[in-house]
Amino acid sequence: MGFPRPRECDRTSWMTRKTKSPVLDSLLQAFSEVPDPRVERTKLHPLVNVLTMALFGAICGADGWEALALFAKMRAKFFRTFLAMSKGPPSADTFRRVFEVLDPRAFQDAFRRWLEPLLDNLKGQTIALDGKTLRGALARAAGHGGAFHLMHVWATEQRMLLAQQAVEGAPGEIHAAEELLKLLDIKGATVTTDANSCTAGFSRAVREAGAHYVLALKGNRGALLRHVQKLFAEAEAGGFRGVKRHESKNRGHGRDECRIVRALSIETLPPSIAETWTDLKTAVMIDRIRLDKNLSVERSYYVTSHAPDPKLLSAKIRGHWNIENQLHHCLDVSFAEDRRSIHDENGAQNFALISRYALSMLKREPTKMSVAMKRRQAAWGETYLLDVLSAGFAEV
Repeated sequence: MGFPRPRECDRTSWMTRKTKSPVLDSLLQAFSEVPDPRVERTKLHPLVNVLTMALFGAICGADGWEALALFAKMRAKFFRTFLAMSKGPPSADTFRRVFEVLDPRAFQDAFRRWLEPLLDNLKGQTIALDGKTLRGALARAAGHGGAFHLMHVWATEQRMLLAQQAVEGAPGEIHAAEELLKLLDIKGATVTTDANSCTAGFSRAVREAGAHYVLALKGNRGALLRHVQKLFAEAEAGGFRGVKRHESKNRGHGRDECRIVRALSIETLPPSIAETWTDLKTAVMIDRIRLDKNLSVERSYYVTSHAPDPKLLSAKIRGHWNIENQLHHCLDVSFAEDRRSIHDENGAQNFALISRYALSMLKREPTKMSVAMKRRQAAWGETYLLDVLSAGFAEV
């Protein structure tokens, strides 16, 4: 798939000249199509300038309004090579005001248009859904009763954010998960979630989208959990005869772990479950046996629309945790997200979005170094910064 070429009639208002990078050209085009919500007299800086500088700043370690303004000032010479900057770089207040009025859905749509060449086929891949609380954001916002919560859709193999949505805490994740699936083309992929989204409605939404699901099963789905536990208890009483099994071992963090994954077909379901769930075909039981100073055994259950293939299902379940390790953990450690305090909900959501796409690009850039070191190198050298921006595009 090729890159969209900017329309000549649109270029002159926000670009000084064509860049040498088709990837940068396509990013500028995508940002130029975001509706500008500001009144005319406040448009001292083109919206595409503010968004482009904010993304580059987030890649380079600018994690707040003042830091973005300083980054734009220090890199003004670089930005003038492809952006019209008659009013100079934006101030911290400009970045803040723009992010507070910008429509998060329109901003997200612009990123998806730009990244479309990377995400045009997710068949066979794992799409993980999970929520994250931004504990610093909105901490002092007037009238806000608690921390800010976002639901994420993460392409684990691509290491790329597909979508996010603000929700009212963990209970709001269920509806948000179903709505987010409607925005994406996930045909042939496998969607994984924690137990919060293990619902009949979500199973239907995934299958209607042409994908498979693997859902963690816990006590919040009591009747289904009891049925699955009974199936495996009966199988265990028979020595697990005929039950497919996959075993893996690994050593790390000072401990040994053995994972035994068993999968069996669900032949019958209680009527109340069968009537509401869609394509619930297989139950999965995992025993995790860990040995460090002590021996521990942990058992967990899952349900899926896949056939009983324990090796495949083991990979999908383990892949789900990439959203914690590759996204949430890095946002807290490398982007210090929990310590960031933004006093406006819209501003917090938009800044979170740009941070997540910056992290996705840093993750995709293949140089073997930490995210923190990549951010430093991008800040110190514009060639590497453009390499981060273009990571993965050369493969499509």
